[in-house]
Amino acid sequence: MRKKDIFSIIIVWLFVIITFYLNSIIGVISFLNSIWIYTIIFYSSHIIWRSIIKKEIIDSFLYIKDFIFRISIFLLIITSFFSIVTYSLNEVYKAKMPEYTISNWDKIVKFQAMVHIWSKNFYDKIENNIREFKKEWWVLFFEWVKPGSEENMKKFNQAIWVEFDEELYKNFSKLYWVTFQDNEQFLWIENELDFNVDLSIDEIMSLYKEKNIVNNKVKTYSPPIDANKEIIKTVSNLNEKELKILVYINKAILNMIIWSDSMQWFLSNTFSNKELFEVILHERNKILVKEINESEYKKIYVTYWLLHFKWVLQELQKLDPNWKIIETKYLYPLD
Repeated sequence: MRKKDIFSIIIVWLFVIITFYLNSIIGVISFLNSIWIYTIIFYSSHIIWRSIIKKEIIDSFLYIKDFIFRISIFLLIITSFFSIVTYSLNEVYKAKMPEYTISNWDKIVKFQAMVHIWSKNFYDKIENNIREFKKEWWVLFFEWVKPGSEENMKKFNQAIWVEFDEELYKNFSKLYWVTFQDNEQFLWIENELDFNVDLSIDEIMSLYKEKNIVNNKVKTYSPPIDANKEIIKTVSNLNEKELKILVYINKAILNMIIWSDSMQWFLSNTFSNKELFEVILHERNKILVKEINESEYKKIYVTYWLLHFKWVLQELQKLDPNWKIIETKYLYPLD
């Protein structure tokens, strides 16, 4: 027996064992059927091509052995690569969320970067930080889009192509085995100086309409995807072992997105609805900057999405060049 045939047997059996562990005999049958189907397809293509160019057709048994060897190498390389990358992102290069402290020597602002689904430990640490700062009479400026009319909410969902409601983050958290951001956790701690510094759905849709008019675009509203239904369907189709692997991979993706600035900007720049994204990001920046600049309070703790910080600081510096970062701390959301 050739060495590469032994290698093929070892790798295939290894994947059979893994598949059996994840999905019993059904998974094994599906795995082996897939290999067999691809072997037939490629060997049939080989026969057709060799017939066209009038060259000798390789013996089927030899071709199958060589093809399975190539599949074994492919499976080993792909699995090893993604395993190393996933492990590295989850265990070595963990995502961190910054708390920027900025000041113009008159006011001081702590900007805690937020994400809407993450670990309970992450939100608990933020709650404790808010508590400590508010004991010293800081105020809280928090991000949370305010409700609007039913009609505008429907149009918003259609514009982003997703059925967006209060259950969405809860259901997304099931794919990551984390929790979702509950703003109630951060409110009314020590004092009642909590301010929702954000737009309403009605204001967002009004600004979105204006941008479409300015850009001579006709607003089109398509039926939104019921993400809640799709998430529940995905979770229900997986057993506990498969779900653990999916969760681990999803956590790695989250870590990569937060860890990499370039990945964040790539995702934001490829957002399908540019006009709506500009409202969601830039118009809300203007609101936050205006409130910070005009606020009577000198010590402000801000909880807002990470992507907002860069522009908020730039806009504040346009109003007063003295604004600058004086301290940066980090929390590790998936610890």
